[in-house]
Amino acid sequence: MTTTLTSAGPADAPESAARARRSALPRAVLRLHRKALVVGAGLVGLFTLLLLGSLLWRSLYSPAEIATCGTSNGCPGLNAYETAHTVYWSLLNQSQNVLLLVPLVIAAYAAGPLTARERELGTHHFLWTQSAASPVRWLRSTLALSSVAVAVGAVFLVMVFRTAVAPMQGVWGFGGWEPGGYAGSGPVLVAYCLLGLAVGVCAGTLVGRALPAIFAGVAGTGVLLVAGTFGRPWLWPASTLVAPFARDRPWPSPGDGAWTKGADVRGQWLVTGDGARIDPMSCTTPPGGIEACGVRAGAETWLVEFHPLSHRLPIQLVETGLVLLLAALAVGAAFLVLRRRTP
Repeated sequence: MTTTLTSAGPADAPESAARARRSALPRAVLRLHRKALVVGAGLVGLFTLLLLGSLLWRSLYSPAEIATCGTSNGCPGLNAYETAHTVYWSLLNQSQNVLLLVPLVIAAYAAGPLTARERELGTHHFLWTQSAASPVRWLRSTLALSSVAVAVGAVFLVMVFRTAVAPMQGVWGFGGWEPGGYAGSGPVLVAYCLLGLAVGVCAGTLVGRALPAIFAGVAGTGVLLVAGTFGRPWLWPASTLVAPFARDRPWPSPGDGAWTKGADVRGQWLVTGDGARIDPMSCTTPPGGIEACGVRAGAETWLVEFHPLSHRLPIQLVETGLVLLLAALAVGAAFLVLRRRTP
């Protein structure tokens, strides 16, 4: 039996060359932005080390050991626990603010170094020529790799924050409805990070100059973050509480009926007999305060609209979908502008 070895024919050469070009393009993007990947991974690692390290330090002291100390200031175990708890609480509190800054940082890098800087320096034509890729393919590869890196990093941040916040869940707003704790507790942070990437790329493609593009990308992402914070309570039907109005007990409070502690209040109104709503904040100036104001207006009940903690996940899912839609629109606008500006 004989075996015949055949070399690749001419028909296989174009396909091999196409595969080589496709594999070379992602490698070129990675080489160009490898420093940013290293810095980003280092920052995520530092965030993880500080949060989980402080949590581990706090967990070294058992509740039984602390309970035996009572309130004695001379107890070494109590003093060490209080120090560890203070460090952990401070880092957890600041981490909520840091998480809100992550989409802005991503938008700044995407607008400047990722897109606009190459156009401002005139190196984009050289990159497209050396990588044998069209501008659209170059942007597509850049966005694909950047999106994977951003999504993986954001998911990791959410996992770290949820692990660190578990002992303090619901205390002082941690992991509840505070903007940073809300974002860090679910998929909405991943969506906003991808939105920052998309808005930054769109700004860099539109403006073409690094500093103005960075400003536009950060400003656009910041406006959308603020809009999401204010529009969030209206993304899901709120629970309601109707409580009687009385002069000796004018204000309802959490714990009345279905209004649970830790709920996010969307609005409170005094309701008259004919169904008219009165904003209680407008009743604080007249003499007698809210009691006299309610009596003069003929108020009979309170109406409270609120979101319990059980509404947080549905609201996050709806908000995540809307934010990803905005990100897709920003990416579409960037490609549209790029197609019109390049042959």
